[in-house]
Amino acid sequence: MQLMKFGIISAGKHARNKVMPAIVKAGHEVSAIYSRDIQNAKDIGLKYLSKPYDDLETFFAGDFESVYISSPNFLHFEHAMKSLSRGKHVLLEKPMTLKNSDAEELVRTANRKNLNLSVGFHMRFHPAMKIVKEIIRKGDVGKIVFVMGSWAWQSPMIHEDPRSKWWDDDEKVGGGSVMGSGVHVIDTLNYTTNSLPKRVTSSRFPKKKVIDITETVHMDYGKFAGFSLSSRDIRTPDNSLKIFGAEGTVVVNNFFGTDVKGSVLELNGKKVKSFDSGNMYEDEIRAFVAATRGEKTEIADGNDGLAVVKTVNAAFEGDYIGKWVEL
Repeated sequence: MQLMKFGIISAGKHARNKVMPAIVKAGHEVSAIYSRDIQNAKDIGLKYLSKPYDDLETFFAGDFESVYISSPNFLHFEHAMKSLSRGKHVLLEKPMTLKNSDAEELVRTANRKNLNLSVGFHMRFHPAMKIVKEIIRKGDVGKIVFVMGSWAWQSPMIHEDPRSKWWDDDEKVGGGSVMGSGVHVIDTLNYTTNSLPKRVTSSRFPKKKVIDITETVHMDYGKFAGFSLSSRDIRTPDNSLKIFGAEGTVVVNNFFGTDVKGSVLELNGKKVKSFDSGNMYEDEIRAFVAATRGEKTEIADGNDGLAVVKTVNAAFEGDYIGKWVEL
């Protein structure tokens, strides 16, 4: 395996706790770290023997082939475009962008420059996913009728940490629970069924607010229906993936999350397998690297990310006007 050197844009909690360790465990290198807080970049750089930067132009002169971007949502487009324009492959955290047009421009730019643009939908690498897709492929559930997923949790509605205050700013975050977890559910339903919704609407709470606490997204896939629930106000959530077919039902209990723990796959109510180990982020990094080498992998590409951006924005519009919105 050829080593890949990564530059990191924004060293927040998720990057520090999940993705950067996964890069190293997957056999690759964190070579450069950009942060607006240079001391933060220096402190983390000591752990990974990485060069710290607080200036993007200087950062891009560093020795790395790919960039992992976990900056605030409103900066995704700017940081990804700068990375692509400098010939770097990009692994971009979700949501890909806030605007449809920005996501479309990133896809065009990556294609034009023959660069890999991937999006961090790590649920694709849950070990139960391969089994679920194989069950569907073999026809064990028959024709798909309805798919649903739920990723909820309970958390403070106001962020006290100054570094997280952007999560409370409408224009910077673009949404609430749907941006934190709902986007993962939507991509998972798309990926599991190998389909995209034709029209969507939603119910958001509080009403008419950008930053939702709870949001349901209703999706019409043409031949079957889909439903996504995300919430920041449920203490004991049911974070499960469910596929209902004309001839059977497959469920993965406790599926959605950042760790593989306590997941149980059931087919027609009977346990098939349980899952308590695995690192989705390591597998995501391996898939990303392989994709940059021209291999076909399961990682979400720019078009997958664009599909979710369009769905989220149409769902917001659907709630606002009280109608279905065509995609």
